[in-house]
Amino acid sequence: MAKNVLVLKHFESPKEAGVYYRLVCLTGGNKGESYVLMGNRIVIGRSEKADIRLTDSKASREHAEVTKVGLGWVATDLGSQNGIILNDKKITQQPLNEGDKLIVGQTVFKFAKVEVSTKNKVIKESSESSGTPKNKSALPFIILLIIFGAVFLFDDDPKPTAAPNASATKKGFQDVSNEYVTVLKKKQASEDRQSKERLNTIYQRGLREYREGNYFRAIHEFNLALIISPGDSQAEYYLRKTKEDLDGSIESYTAAAQRDEDSLKFQSAVVSYCSIIRLLYSVPDDPRHKNAEKQIKELELRLGMEPGETDCLKKQRTNQ
Repeated sequence: MAKNVLVLKHFESPKEAGVYYRLVCLTGGNKGESYVLMGNRIVIGRSEKADIRLTDSKASREHAEVTKVGLGWVATDLGSQNGIILNDKKITQQPLNEGDKLIVGQTVFKFAKVEVSTKNKVIKESSESSGTPKNKSALPFIILLIIFGAVFLFDDDPKPTAAPNASATKKGFQDVSNEYVTVLKKKQASEDRQSKERLNTIYQRGLREYREGNYFRAIHEFNLALIISPGDSQAEYYLRKTKEDLDGSIESYTAAAQRDEDSLKFQSAVVSYCSIIRLLYSVPDDPRHKNAEKQIKELELRLGMEPGETDCLKKQRTNQ
């Protein structure tokens, strides 16, 4: 990590002068950390060997990479399970622009440019390296002060200096301030409108997956909405509703399978357990998925079938 990435706090900058690019973490366990891109290839993921190591359970071990191409940087998905999202759009590979938001798993990064100036250093070096004594350099200035003082003392008819128009100056500041506030309000309104449009797009995708019974895909979309707009009541409602319907569907299929087993309708029971496996396809470690898989294997024996002959189990092995 030390070779390819310089880890700093969000508001810190590199000590050496130059132009740098960095990924600022906005969410999750790495929130507040800034990763200055020092190498030509930076790997992001949960692996100990990753340049930017995440504590995000939705991130793969080697989830994505950011590579230097010419004078710019390019983000690439490394075949991760959940993919990567750039400015609310799922991508495989795309150049990064300043201000872009890159989502890896559930962790949000902001791509930013930092310029470290040498101005202060140059001023400091020139003042310390000067060999002229301080008293000697101040002598001409003191002489000038004495001359101007004598002029004012012996001038019998000093002319008053015209005072600046205070009201005009105040009005000028107000005009600049009002213009600045107006620009800020327009920018904020534009950003709010774009944010609402992004959220609406995510809502529509999530609701479409929900209606088609793809509950886990819908949950992913609503979680993404909460990353973009934390605490959003609409996203929280949709997420809660989707999880409730997922749990309700699994309970219904489980009850139907048990009734069919009790009635010796083993083939119908297999169909119900397969439905549970399809609902939980992305979380094979879920206890309900494991139980359904176990029950299918037992029913295969009762039906005189070959182990793994059931279609949904074949599909599971193919997906893995």
